Amino acid sequence: MPEDSSNKQPPAGDDRNLVVVDEDFVNADTEDRLWLFWERNKGVIVKGTFGVVVGILAFLAYFFYAESRREALGEEFTACQDEAARRAFAARHPGEPLAAVAITDVADDLKKAGKFADAAKAYDEANRLTALAGKAPAISALGARARLYAALCRLEAGEAGADKAIAVVADDVNAPETLRGFAMLTLANLAVAKGDTAEATKWLNAMDKKLRAGHVWKSDKEALVQSEPSLIAPAAPATK
Repeated sequence: MPEDSSNKQPPAGDDRNLVVVDEDFVNADTEDRLWLFWERNKGVIVKGTFGVVVGILAFLAYFFYAESRREALGEEFTACQDEAARRAFAARHPGEPLAAVAITDVADDLKKAGKFADAAKAYDEANRLTALAGKAPAISALGARARLYAALCRLEAGEAGADKAIAVVADDVNAPETLRGFAMLTLANLAVAKGDTAEATKWLNAMDKKLRAGHVWKSDKEALVQSEPSLIAPAAPATK
């Protein structure tokens, strides 16, 4: 006679009857449902929590490292009190904004000393370093300043083409308005000195059109116009 399979018992160690199924918790309370959720997802929860904690710790470690490095860099920069030290600092940290600031300080000192050719080269170096330091607005402004001052120093040194380099800054819409206005005013003064009224008028008009109405060079521009009669437009003839 065939064996009655309904009387078979699961072999020892068979835990198929212990598998948690939803039907067993149809009427379960909140605590039991939380337990069920934990049993089913504890592996994912533990791994996810571990990953989040590791990520937070890594971020905090980087943050504090960056802060301490920035502080140390600032102290090292402050300790540079002469040209040699500033140049050495910039050579050690070519990608840092402070490297560009250090060489700008060198260039400013050379300019004050009347060493215009050397100052122009230092401003060129400062501009190169700003390109390595990123595209933050302050860095871009420092680069524009370096380009303008390099051109101004070459103008003082009597180098040909300095006025064209100044005009490049004057026409650079990304340069700060203060620098653009000074470049335009400088070009207008140069034109007046040469007796080129048309060129001077061009740059004075550019100041009116391309700068804000209350720009910082407005009074200087008006003073130049008043001091040079040829720049004052003649009154229109009265109509009969």
